[in-house]
Amino acid sequence: MLGKKSTCMLPNIRTEHLLLRPFSGEDVDSLHALWTSPAVRRFLWDDLVITRERAIEEIERSFANAAHRGIGYWVIEQDTTPGTIGFVGFRPIDEGPEIELMYGLEQRYWGKGLATEASQALLDWLWHSTTYPRVFARTDPPNERSVGVMRRLGMRLESATATIITYVQKRP
Repeated sequence: MLGKKSTCMLPNIRTEHLLLRPFSGEDVDSLHALWTSPAVRRFLWDDLVITRERAIEEIERSFANAAHRGIGYWVIEQDTTPGTIGFVGFRPIDEGPEIELMYGLEQRYWGKGLATEASQALLDWLWHSTTYPRVFARTDPPNERSVGVMRRLGMRLESATATIITYVQKRP
């Protein structure tokens, strides 16, 4: 069971407007609230309302990925105001060697460039701190805002079907 003080060994990262800090056991309730908000869950969980236990499993998975793969998830906070406004990070795709960039923000923070700012900071960290040769990002075709983030990050369209759009960025 996840303890309140549980953390992982990923670094805090500061950007111009944001503090990115690794998930901790104290983030369960704020992440569960984010992940079950209708606007976020529409694309993140295919509109499924996840349980608090599922949120705990995702946090624990981030800890395990940090320990075994050197990647995981960060909470996004505004630099001037504590409190979760989103998340960003990496996870393995289907438990294989390839990894995927994931991100999500509370709806009131959409359109402000914060997902791009957080994701760019994490990509910079990835290229300087790991040996992964590339990273993917995927979204549902209706999620045009997410596609915009991928394009602003300089990712290249890998494939597009009726159900998923995939972008990729190779190590610079």
